[in-house]
Amino acid sequence: MRLLPCVKSYDEGTDHSKHIDREIKEWIKTYNEAIKLLLLGTGESGKTTIIKQMKILHVRGFSHSERTAMIPHIRFNTHESIFEIVHNMPVLGIGIQNPRNVRAQQYLLRVGPEGLKEYTEEYFDNVRDLWQDGGVRECFKRSNEYQLIDSAEYFLDRIDLIGKEDYVPSDADILRCRQKTCGIQKIEFKVKVPKSMHGGTQEFWMFDVGGQRGERKKWIQVFEGIDAIWFVVACSDFDQTLREDHLQNRLKEALILFEDVWQSRFLLEAGLIVFLNKQDLLEAKIKQGRSIAPYFPKYYHFEAVGDEYTRTKLFIRSLFVNLTTKRRERRDVIASPERFVVLEASRPRECYFHFTTATDTHNVRTVFRDVHQMILTHMLSSIGVY
Repeated sequence: MRLLPCVKSYDEGTDHSKHIDREIKEWIKTYNEAIKLLLLGTGESGKTTIIKQMKILHVRGFSHSERTAMIPHIRFNTHESIFEIVHNMPVLGIGIQNPRNVRAQQYLLRVGPEGLKEYTEEYFDNVRDLWQDGGVRECFKRSNEYQLIDSAEYFLDRIDLIGKEDYVPSDADILRCRQKTCGIQKIEFKVKVPKSMHGGTQEFWMFDVGGQRGERKKWIQVFEGIDAIWFVVACSDFDQTLREDHLQNRLKEALILFEDVWQSRFLLEAGLIVFLNKQDLLEAKIKQGRSIAPYFPKYYHFEAVGDEYTRTKLFIRSLFVNLTTKRRERRDVIASPERFVVLEASRPRECYFHFTTATDTHNVRTVFRDVHQMILTHMLSSIGVY
């Protein structure tokens, strides 16, 4: 009998499996390269705080020298807080309640907005007395009517500690310290990947760019190669105006900016995740009796289950969700350095929303874990694995 040569039959399932294996190998090769995340949002939305959280969670935190380097910035934050309050008291028609504190008020006004090179015991004594004054507290409660940093109460409550000669900032102090971001900041870190998603570690590069109007023209420099956009919104800013434009509501500015990012053709390939940030401050404002309705009248007709805070945060989310389903007419697009309008993206996209408190390390850890898995799942699904 003549033996026929062995011919391997074609198995479509096996071939597809091998194809997937090759794709996985290629993906793992790319996987060793950094996933690039870009933080966008208006000024003081909390972007830099998230950068600091990544350092705490994934880069061994802050060294002693880094902590001591923050002392001048924290003390200046404390000074600008009490100075802005005292400076705005006459504007709002609020007087010092304890006559003995008038001298302290005059002292702070003489120091001026720039503060001191070296903060003395006399300085801290005056700040302490003023912060305990009823008139100062009344002016603080109306801080949405002028420009005051979010961490003012936090630092002024810690004035005794901040004034000590041996003061070393804690993680919480550093997270709340405000420094205006100019230019582009970058942090690199690695994160373990679940075994269910092929294990190993993934390197991340995270970029933070200034959110003030004058800084936005620099954004386009870091658009190329971005895998995901984290758009950060300060939800508690619903009753405040911009530092650079006292006629523009901060939350309305965030909505305008988000629409530009959503429609940008340069960011079409990037995943988009919205961090509805400063939930702690939003809840505190609602408990104080402040309402978003005077600034966003549509709130009067918004229906949602829950208390006033829950209703408010869901309403804010709906404002951004609505923009993801809206098509903008070209005539609405106004070119300017503040609005990097770059043609409309027509391809369907997904947008994910998270309620966050950037100063809460546990909250950021949980959200980042979810976002990390979301990004990896998206990458694997693009090659047909998930």
